[in-house]
Amino acid sequence: MILRWRPAALVDLDAIFDHIVDDDPAAALRVVTRIRTRCADLLEYLRLGPARDDLGAGIRLLIVPRLAAAAYRAQPDAIEIVRVFYAGQDMDALRGS
Repeated sequence: MILRWRPAALVDLDAIFDHIVDDDPAAALRVVTRIRTRCADLLEYLRLGPARDDLGAGIRLLIVPRLAAAAYRAQPDAIEIVRVFYAGQDMDALRGS
């Protein structure tokens, strides 16, 4: 099993970093690292977070407390991170992914 990041999820991580970096570069790195680490937990603990089929077929939402939510889908050979939403961001962008 591998962890696979869709391009949109990587763009999301970059946007989160960019949102924070001007105020606190060290915090920007800590936040993105924490999100990536929490997502890697899925390789050991599959199916963390609630199912959110309303956002897309097979989507589950992994919460990174006080930071973000990662939308992911379990595939036969991988956990696919579909999108990452910074705390409070609207998740309507995910619908149909």
